[in-house]
Order: sequence, then C-alpha cells, then structure tokens
Amino acid sequence: MGELKGLERLPRRITEIVFVDWNPNFYAALSGKVIEFSAFTSKKLESSYESDLAEKLEKKLERYFSGKRVSFDEFKVSYPSEFSKRVLEEVRKIEYGKVCSYSDLAEKLGTSPRAVGVALKMNRVPVIVPCHRVVAKNGLGGYSHGVNLKLKLLKLEGVECACLSGRGSL
Repeated sequence: MGELKGLERLPRRITEIVFVDWNPNFYAALSGKVIEFSAFTSKKLESSYESDLAEKLEKKLERYFSGKRVSFDEFKVSYPSEFSKRVLEEVRKIEYGKVCSYSDLAEKLGTSPRAVGVALKMNRVPVIVPCHRVVAKNGLGGYSHGVNLKLKLLKLEGVECACLSGRGSL
C-alpha cells in the first residue's frame, strides 16, 4: 500500500482496501469499521478485505460510479478536526444529484464561506463525504481533485445547474 498517496499520513493502520474501476479509478482505505481515507488514482489496484462492511462499501461504490443513487450515511468516516467534522457532517446531508453553495453552508453553520472551503479541502474521504456537491454562488468552485473531476462527478449524478458553467466565487 506504500504506493498510494496519503495513506502514510494516517493515524491508524489500514486493514482493508476497497477498489473501484472507474476513470480515474477510486479506492477507500478502512481501519476496522472506519473509512480513514479515499482517493482517485490512475493505478489499477485489487481490493483487499475480509469484512462484510468493506464488501458492502465496494458494492455501493460500484453502484455510485455506474450512475445509480447511493447513500453512504451508514459508514463511519474519519475527520481531521472538530471544525471539519461539523462542516463535513453537514455536507453528508446534501442529497445525491443536489448541490449547495459555500455561502449557504457557511450561513447554516455560522461561519464564513472561506472556512467552509478550508474544511472541504481537509476531507479525507471524497465521494463518501460528497464535498463535490458544494459549489460557488455563481460557478463550480474548487475541488482538491481538480474541477474537471468535480464536474464529472456532478454530471454522473445528473446535476443540471448554472453552476456547471464556470468557477465562480465562494
């Protein structure tokens, strides 16, 4: 697992890897019953797991990447800080195929749109915590895996809104 970027910085030992063939490919790393990390990769990997939980996650990810509505609410995830946990738990409530602006999320949480953006950038588990569903007021906004991938994920979910036409501001 040493060739997978980001795993070496995690506080716990990774016990299982779930891999999904997509373009780009996607994997999730679990430690016990917690998803610690997920990312996109150009590498072709093999899933390595024994638990029913990891098998269930793999099936849900396969459904998601085939364009089916999926919820990942039942899975526990790792959060890097208390503030990011507060923001990312709110992001988990954004439904498949819907978007929310940085400003609306900030208003709901009593913080600034920039602080929301910083918390989203700290998200260790993209797709499972769907930070790609947070967009700028008048455009797409950023995404730590690149705006082209953000756009691809939103299109996969069938999102149609003016936000898809530009980057915009928070």
